[in-house]
Amino acid sequence: MNKNQTYLGLALLASLIILGYFNLKTDELFYRLLIGLGFGYALSRAGMGFAGSVNKLTRTGSSTLASSLMIMFVLTAIVTSFIIYGNEDAYKLSIYPINFGLIIGGLMFGFGMTLSSCCATGSLTDIASGFSRAMVTIFFLSLGVFLGFNIQSTSPLVTDSWLSSPIGESSKGGVFLPDLFTFDGFNGYIGAITLSIILAWIVIILARRYEKKYNEKNNIVIVKDKEIEMSFFEKTFIKPWSMRVSIVIISLLFASLLLLYTKGWGASTTFGLWFAKLLMLFGVDANTLSELTTKSLKYLTTPLLEHGGSIQNISIILGAIFYLQIAGSFNKKFVAGLSINFKDFLVFATGGFLMGFGTRLSNGCNVGALYTPIAEFSLSGWIYLVIVTIGGFIGNWYRSNYLYKTCSV
Repeated sequence: MNKNQTYLGLALLASLIILGYFNLKTDELFYRLLIGLGFGYALSRAGMGFAGSVNKLTRTGSSTLASSLMIMFVLTAIVTSFIIYGNEDAYKLSIYPINFGLIIGGLMFGFGMTLSSCCATGSLTDIASGFSRAMVTIFFLSLGVFLGFNIQSTSPLVTDSWLSSPIGESSKGGVFLPDLFTFDGFNGYIGAITLSIILAWIVIILARRYEKKYNEKNNIVIVKDKEIEMSFFEKTFIKPWSMRVSIVIISLLFASLLLLYTKGWGASTTFGLWFAKLLMLFGVDANTLSELTTKSLKYLTTPLLEHGGSIQNISIILGAIFYLQIAGSFNKKFVAGLSINFKDFLVFATGGFLMGFGTRLSNGCNVGALYTPIAEFSLSGWIYLVIVTIGGFIGNWYRSNYLYKTCSV
């Protein structure tokens, strides 16, 4: 344990917050900085990743992360209900269409995240501990998002919805669960929360049954890890958070984002902007890119440090780095993550591109099309959960049978 690294990490974190406070143009950008740092730190300290829930279940039989995510989804939905109740029009809710785009995009994303062993947000936190894999994934994910912009905004495959409800129709199409239970006396929220709990519990039961069968098939006996005695310093800065602590903190960060920004958590669209910025850096005209992507010229030319999504995504990276630095393990893990061979490059590139393009068909990644829609009572989020899980199972089967004999989580 290197306390000097810890103190250096804390000093760098304090410096970044102070610099952000005095140099970012708006309070909103500063809040996005703080929330992004919180997400990155929490996800890293908890070892929690959205892609990891499927990957761990299929590769090791562990249902712990998948179950924890279901609890987090429900808790966040309950907190969200208190924020938006009776004032839904004031928020940019992620009520998305239910269509072939959702299904195809979810399958692509689920398959892709098994190849890269991360999702969009996971690629950001992985920069600290798996630099080469994360950077390859991010580049090709960004390319996929960029190339999918036009289809997302113009294709009926993505824009039309098979089912819609009143509030869902006023959003982007789709079903807002409280619309189905307006008879409950609480604008449908009691019914929507109850249904969310039931659906989450079904997922938990299925995941635990899969874990049991997996362990029986592979003769795995679960032995609880012994508690390791730690000093106050280690408990404060190094010890990974329990899932319970992480669930509460991430749910509160989500609620803070919704309250301050009137919009839930999204991550993948920003990757496409980054790719457009890269093209402009090499001389491609912004007007040409605007016509190609259907994105406004103002959006494409906004400086990154004035773009909320970019500030938040960059802060997620920094939050993950700060945790490893404060824990005293950044240097070791960063160096270990630098090596990459050509086969891995191709696998991660393919995974990144499939995820990126898939996000445009499904209107988001595991954050934007799964967590946020479920937390905001969109039926599309639960459908995406099923589809992305199927894609993950297929991807892990392909990965273990045709790419790697031994799969790492």
